[in-house]
Amino acid sequence: MSSEERNERIGRLDPLRLDDDVRALPKMNEAGDVSALADVLRGALPSEESVAAFTVPECLAAMRDLGMYLGSLKRHGVSAFDVIPEATRPFELLGLRTHMIPRDTVYHYTCWNPVGARERLYSGHPMERHLIDAVRRCVPDLARAVEAGRVLRAEEPGSAAHADAMATLAGHITAADRAMGRVNAHVTPEFFALVLRPYFEDVRIAGRRYMGPAAAHVPLFLLDLLLWASDRGSGQYRGFCHEVALQTLPDWQELYAEWTAGPSVTSRVVAALDGPSPPPGTGHVLAGAEGLRQALRSLTSFRGKHLVMARRAYHAEVRLYELGSGGGSVGLLEEILALTRQNGAVVGPAATRTAPRATTPKE
Repeated sequence: MSSEERNERIGRLDPLRLDDDVRALPKMNEAGDVSALADVLRGALPSEESVAAFTVPECLAAMRDLGMYLGSLKRHGVSAFDVIPEATRPFELLGLRTHMIPRDTVYHYTCWNPVGARERLYSGHPMERHLIDAVRRCVPDLARAVEAGRVLRAEEPGSAAHADAMATLAGHITAADRAMGRVNAHVTPEFFALVLRPYFEDVRIAGRRYMGPAAAHVPLFLLDLLLWASDRGSGQYRGFCHEVALQTLPDWQELYAEWTAGPSVTSRVVAALDGPSPPPGTGHVLAGAEGLRQALRSLTSFRGKHLVMARRAYHAEVRLYELGSGGGSVGLLEEILALTRQNGAVVGPAATRTAPRATTPKE
């Protein structure tokens, strides 16, 4: 089953029978009706027996829907677990069944969110739909990039398999740049900062803090670690990746543990290019270096667009919060962009030094 098919399957599910109630959620939020929000959440909480009987996709759909009320209450300054103490156990059980954190994530809010009339929305505004759709379209491509990354970790830069996997990854990672372009075209920074951002606040469950469903938690951080950040990043960014890894899918949490250590693809490719001249598999090394350059160019373009929006959304005259919904600051985004550019620049000169010199035919 493809990731798109799995996402659609989860989106069709309504295990808590909240389809009718959730349509009224934007109006409840507009009115700030905390009592009504709490009543729906309280009435929707599944029993321990129900959670045990759910399939994993049903658990994911249930967490998706409960999370909409959790985030809505938090937006209005209320901790759901303070006003409904009995909510803690169902959230914890759903997290255990799915091997994820005990609250909703960006995947619940976007990938597993139904399309069309059943779409779960905090505000009901078209800009919110555009944001969800941009991330929903992007994540399957990033998942394919991650799968190509598995090959890159297993193969040497001089192999055909490494060059092919690098080209595949570079092709899929452009989805992030396209998604950011759609967000910039259809979602204003002011709408995100003032309307949506308050729904993505963190919550405390059994004394532990969990971040909200921020788009920053898609697997770009994982691809960064693979391509350059494992050994060419900063301590601040690696710390950010460690926190974000807790919010991601179980399989990707395992990859994070692997990819955070060892040389990055950039380091391995540069070492191959700077090795014996010509290095073994020169053509494959150069092809891999070109794919790596393309991937880093796409990431640089994405991050440039992201930074422009973030600077406006978190400008002192607009912002409600110091940090982004994913837990990072504008300063961190600037640092990541600079590091991505630096690593892209490293690959180019090395490839140029290794490229065969042109010869002039003898007359």
